[in-house]
Amino acid sequence: MNDLLNFIIFQLLDKAPVFLAIVAFVGLWLQKKTWGEIVDGVIKTVIGLLIIIIGAGTLLGSLGPIMTVLNSSLGVKGVVPANEAAFAIAMATPLTNNITMTFLAGFIIHLFMVMSLPWKIFKNVYLTAHMMLFLATFLNLTLPVVLGLGGTPLIVVSSILCALYWTLTPGITRVLGKSFLGDDLTLGHHQQAGAFLASRIGLWVGNKEQDAEEMELPRALAIFRDNTISMTILMSIIFLGIGLAVGQPAIAKLSMKDNWIIWLVLRGFQFTAGIVVLLSGVRMFIASIVPAFKGISDKLIPGAVPALDSPAIYPYSPVGAMLGFISSVVAAILVMILLMVISSPIIVFPSPIIMFFDGCAIGVFGNKFGGWKGAVAAGFVSSFLAHLGCVFLYPLMGPVYGSGLMFSNIDFTLIWLPVLYLLKWVAPLLGLI
Repeated sequence: MNDLLNFIIFQLLDKAPVFLAIVAFVGLWLQKKTWGEIVDGVIKTVIGLLIIIIGAGTLLGSLGPIMTVLNSSLGVKGVVPANEAAFAIAMATPLTNNITMTFLAGFIIHLFMVMSLPWKIFKNVYLTAHMMLFLATFLNLTLPVVLGLGGTPLIVVSSILCALYWTLTPGITRVLGKSFLGDDLTLGHHQQAGAFLASRIGLWVGNKEQDAEEMELPRALAIFRDNTISMTILMSIIFLGIGLAVGQPAIAKLSMKDNWIIWLVLRGFQFTAGIVVLLSGVRMFIASIVPAFKGISDKLIPGAVPALDSPAIYPYSPVGAMLGFISSVVAAILVMILLMVISSPIIVFPSPIIMFFDGCAIGVFGNKFGGWKGAVAAGFVSSFLAHLGCVFLYPLMGPVYGSGLMFSNIDFTLIWLPVLYLLKWVAPLLGLI
């Protein structure tokens, strides 16, 4: 019996790909899918997760050496906020099983809350599974640092906090977006609090009658609509900036016989390639795991509104999204320069995730409440806060701290930063640390 329990716990449940394959199997089997569909879903769940890990290796291969040189040369902790990369790093730690258990338990609690709460505003099922995994990972990394939790208590507290966020925050964007989204969907990303901030900024600085969609953008900016191209350009510039800060002699030691500038540009291309690989893995993983969750939620909570990924709202204001992205880039660069000027021990480099995904979503809400001025101002402010917040969040990242990678998105700063520091203050009073 002990051998059987050890096999189940340490060879099945303790291996994330195997554990999630079991979850996919059970979810699809409960929906009475054919055996062909079950096999397809299980295999793609495992392969998707393994692709994520491979993509993370590519990211570390491009980022690790130059970050090491930067940290040693300037005496700083350089960090690029990138959700997928930080997630993959965390999945290589002993916290893997805690993360998957938190993900599942949190989702079950979330469904129960959606079923139980009587208010229509909270009848939203969070279906952006990769963002759910990221939050489960983030809390399992930070709560041991903040509260000294581990094991079952860590899973319980993390699951409850996840469920509260997934249940309550989509209600914010459901109310804010009702005039243009209707009542068919809401936002299920780490930008719900950011959307509220964008709406207030839009009201303060702009006029929604001056709709960004009535503006004509230069054709040259259309290239940034492609995420791969925009990320490649931005990451190459970021790597060049790091190289200039470190100096040619140090980079030449890494580039060996290659020209140091060309080597830096290629690092930017390699980083983007890693992101593309990661995203392909995320898409495969989500395409396999979401149907199981969605089928369960449809049966348990008929009539509920889905909370979806941020690209689902970009079509409601494409120009507003682009303006939010552009102003987000400006703010990110400004934060990096500011941190260097004040000799901050942590330097936050522009995050492709914050600039694009946050910037575009925030731009939509900024435009709907304040026109083009609202989109520009909201994108700038949210990016500035999100990047600056990483300075205070990065030291709480447990085993991911020092990797040069961490989680991004505006809600980590607006919601989780104050929550974590409040818990850190309370922990000694409760005798937890």
